[in-house]
Amino acid sequence: MSRNNIGSYPNNVPTHPDLMNCVYAISGSYGLLPRIVYYLTLVFAIFGRRQEWLVLGALVSAMVFSATTAIHQMALTSSKSEQFDLDIVGAWAVLSTGALAYIPMMHWSTTLMQSRARLILVAWGVLVGSALIFGRSALFDTALSDPEPACYSSSGMLLEYPLQIEGSLFNCTYKCFSLTKPMRQQSEVMAVPQSLLTGKYFQFTKVLVGPIQFAAYAAISTDSTGRTPSQMCVQVVMKYLLTDQNDDRVKSIYNAAQEVPYGGYVLFFHYFRKARWSRQKAVVYLFALPMLTLGLLVDLCALPLMVVNIVLNEIVIMSAPLPANEASYAIGQWGPWVSAALVLIAAVMSRVLNARECAKEARLQAREDSSSHELEPVYAVDVEAVHTQTVGVIKPKLAHVPTLPLALADLEALGPRPRR
Repeated sequence: MSRNNIGSYPNNVPTHPDLMNCVYAISGSYGLLPRIVYYLTLVFAIFGRRQEWLVLGALVSAMVFSATTAIHQMALTSSKSEQFDLDIVGAWAVLSTGALAYIPMMHWSTTLMQSRARLILVAWGVLVGSALIFGRSALFDTALSDPEPACYSSSGMLLEYPLQIEGSLFNCTYKCFSLTKPMRQQSEVMAVPQSLLTGKYFQFTKVLVGPIQFAAYAAISTDSTGRTPSQMCVQVVMKYLLTDQNDDRVKSIYNAAQEVPYGGYVLFFHYFRKARWSRQKAVVYLFALPMLTLGLLVDLCALPLMVVNIVLNEIVIMSAPLPANEASYAIGQWGPWVSAALVLIAAVMSRVLNARECAKEARLQAREDSSSHELEPVYAVDVEAVHTQTVGVIKPKLAHVPTLPLALADLEALGPRPRR
């Protein structure tokens, strides 16, 4: 690490370089620690989809980070300058990995296929996919600054940062030190050996640009229709290849395709091979078969391509390594770990509270059920009296009707009774 805390370049470059280029170091938000936690959250969101309550936190963390990076990538492309901004490389590593992770997250998870969060994921995929266009433009169209002769002091110290000019050690400088760029301070620019940016490893970033964009756009265009490739296969089977439109058979086919993520492909290839040659099968052969087969290849290759992409991007950033303007102990580096941990804690707390609420509702329901099943008082009934039939004239029984007692004063008011 250099004595200056703005950034540093590695010690494996030539000790006394002859040519220097001006760059802006990678921001702390794209440093090693944020990239690691981003990769981990994506992997957990892909393979831990059975624990939906826990995956949601990881998915939100990864989506927010990559969406912010997408906006930043667009801003970087629209504010080009003569100094190459290494944030372009860091942002591309984040966006390209997120675009490839989008495919298995959407097509491998039956929970996301049938949930309302599907629309949110598609919108996120469109944003990341749009940022890939800007990222590709920044990678290929942003040229390095013109190399300048290396500036040394009388004691042999190499000029790297504008802050070093404030002393009287250097009698030379670089032209790029006087240039400015939006979203960057003039003091953040630094001079690095030209060999750091023109080496063979630096070009690895551009190797998978085409396949990544193709895979991302193919998946997003398919998902924007509201159906996954597997569901499109089921639709083609029932519309063009299934001649017997029996309701029970159609229901069984649909249910079988929904049980596994790629059940639609199994049904499609089975009925395509089994169906007789006809005009409908010719249409499927010319149009649907190539598209659906290509979609299957994209889905199967997405995860291996994501792994290769991560390896290549990390080789570019770490093998040099490219200078970063924050060390691993700075807030910009370890802050994302704290954010991810807080999101995880919030997810666990929400799970515990929901479990307690469910247990409380279950106890209340059990009490209501037990009280409703209590027996009501049973009165003895004379069965013989009920079922005995009386024949003839029945004399009604006299009933005693209680009357109000008269007071003594009332009796006197009535007077003496007449004698008979």
